[in-house]
Amino acid sequence: MQKLVRALTSELNGYKTILDVSVGTGRFAKPMQDAGFQVVGVDISKKMIEKAKEKRVNNVLLGEARFLPFRDNVFDATISIHLLHLIKTWQDALREICRTTQGLMVSLYYARKDPVRQAFDTLLRKYGYERHRPGKSEQELKDLINPVRSVFVSSYRTSADDRLINLAQGTSSSRWEIPKDISVEVAEELKRQFEGKVFAQELYVLEWKIEDLKAYTSNLAHKIIPAR
Repeated sequence: MQKLVRALTSELNGYKTILDVSVGTGRFAKPMQDAGFQVVGVDISKKMIEKAKEKRVNNVLLGEARFLPFRDNVFDATISIHLLHLIKTWQDALREICRTTQGLMVSLYYARKDPVRQAFDTLLRKYGYERHRPGKSEQELKDLINPVRSVFVSSYRTSADDRLINLAQGTSSSRWEIPKDISVEVAEELKRQFEGKVFAQELYVLEWKIEDLKAYTSNLAHKIIPAR
């Protein structure tokens, strides 16, 4: 996290006003605020906003990413992390980010070998289900619109046990439509295969120019694009 914050503050050097869409509990907004940026956070969850305020994150408010309560071009840059995949009409959220932001949109990219995810998909298909997100993740966005920069942050090892806990809880957006009993049964099978194992992972900061995102969303306005 320390390396990530250093990377974000370095890449956003020269940008003053930052919008953190889906600010959550403020895990990015708080250190960016402490680094001297003027950060405004928006989240649809009242509980998340309350947690952020407990951490003394300033300027956080309830709001929806598809209808941001701000004037045009009021922010120099926007941080969008783990947001777009939650929204079926993710294109609308992206348009709002473009409307309210002048310079950059910043996100994260996890480059990882994930045999747990691959095995999960295989087992799901045996039960007649597919894993789908409501929208598209920022990681998928990089395959639609080329980022202007991809900055390496860190390499580390991650535990399969964390992934298994997440699978058992069924909290990921890609599993919202999968029956709970199926998710639990598949998670138990995966636990027998992967418990205690670790895998390599790399973390990058991705950056898009707002003008490039605007051009993309303008083209979308003339097409009907499925959410997945």
